[in-house]
Amino acid sequence: MGSERQIGSTMAHTLFTCPSTELKVQHWLDDDEDAPETEYEAITCKACARLHLINRRTGRLLGQED
Repeated sequence: MGSERQIGSTMAHTLFTCPSTELKVQHWLDDDEDAPETEYEAITCKACARLHLINRRTGRLLGQED
């Protein structure tokens, strides 16, 4: 009921640096090419157990500098 997946949906691998621990963290996001550049997904970080917002298109964290 809660999280249903469409048949044929794919996942995209992303790697980001946790801003709290500075460790590299691997995460999988739904691969949606139609996702807007401004759309972020809330994820629970495996390194610090905090909530981070990650851009579904770029894999960058909200507020992350270049």
